[in-house]
Amino acid sequence: MRHSSQQALLAEGEARVAKEEIIMAKISVIIPIYNTSAYLKRCMDSVLMQTHTDLEIILINDGSTDQSPELCDQYALADQRVRVIHQANGGLSAARNAGMAIATGEYLGFVDSDDWIEPDTYEYLLELLTANQADIAEARHEVAYSINHQMSEVAEVVEVFEGDAILIRYFEHNEFGVWLRLYKREIFTDVLFDVGRINEDVVAGYLALRNADRLVTSNQPKVYYFSNPVGISESPLRKRDMDLLFAGERLDELTADCGNERLRKLALTKKHRSPFTLLVKMTLFGCSTELDIKQTKRELQAEVRRHYGFLMASHMPLNRKILLTGCVICYPLVRLAGAAYLAIMRARAR
Repeated sequence: MRHSSQQALLAEGEARVAKEEIIMAKISVIIPIYNTSAYLKRCMDSVLMQTHTDLEIILINDGSTDQSPELCDQYALADQRVRVIHQANGGLSAARNAGMAIATGEYLGFVDSDDWIEPDTYEYLLELLTANQADIAEARHEVAYSINHQMSEVAEVVEVFEGDAILIRYFEHNEFGVWLRLYKREIFTDVLFDVGRINEDVVAGYLALRNADRLVTSNQPKVYYFSNPVGISESPLRKRDMDLLFAGERLDELTADCGNERLRKLALTKKHRSPFTLLVKMTLFGCSTELDIKQTKRELQAEVRRHYGFLMASHMPLNRKILLTGCVICYPLVRLAGAAYLAIMRARAR
């Protein structure tokens, strides 16, 4: 009986030590900032109030022309955990790379400056990493149209992936934002974001996950992804959006000799799906004057038609396949339906 009690005490002590190690682990949180002064307080409040307090918060002012530079400096003066880099505008990739170059934490987290996170996000992800001896922990996000967004309450489901299953899950889950995950710092030792391109998460995220032996995921929503009408995600289709096609090509190259047929097919699906994704963006948000609207639509539709059969046979949700078919057969109707959908979602957010 005494032996059992000693074992229980030993186990409790080990658990306590492990918990203390989690608490002491430093996380470098990298936040690129470009003209988002209207949203920066909301973002920073959510990071500064994390239940895990051992943070190094790196703000990269990427050539902002609004009040963002002054706000960054104010945060650095108010909290010693905040570090600020001011640099000429180089884009999101250059900003993230600059942040990683000076990061000293054992773990890396990424937050976009118009998004925000739940108060226990990093405590939760660290506990997932430690409990599952993983290299990367991932939570879920929800699209938020306002600060009043209420996260869904769902029963926790935690899954662990290893080897090629990590990359297969990456493609099948179709969530490419690096801000969903907490990484051991060494995962990014040989990974940089492609400078001068958007959709940089897609390739960098793949390379980071390829470096991992184990990924742990949770269905708990922790990130508020702000649907910003002047941000990248909800702006009209522009020339730089075509970088998604480049990302598809890179994933094709990276998996060309992977030896896993399922992984290879998923990478090809991502490549062939990219023109469809751009066409949907054009359908929902229009096309900027940088592009010839008719020519762009014609070229994207031609690519979608070319790989229509492949995509319809792929691992893609039914609602996406219906949308895919609509974009090919009756584009104007899809555009009307998209406008109605956005109006409903924004009305709900008010």
